[in-house]
Amino acid sequence: MVNRYYIFKDCTQIGSTETRDEAIDMIRQRQKRETHYLLKSEFSIIYGCEEFIHYEKSE
Repeated sequence: MVNRYYIFKDCTQIGSTETRDEAIDMIRQRQKRETHYLLKSEFSIIYGCEEFIHYEKSE
């Protein structure tokens, strides 16, 4: 299992990073590209554990 920071833009995941600082940097870069003064996206971060679920072996 791996702990990651998941970045969301308008409730859609756009990436993940290993550190909170990297997540904030990614958000700041995206925010700089927002040019319309009314149509600005909402960004959020979720810190969580990523767990891979492998297929069960078939007999």
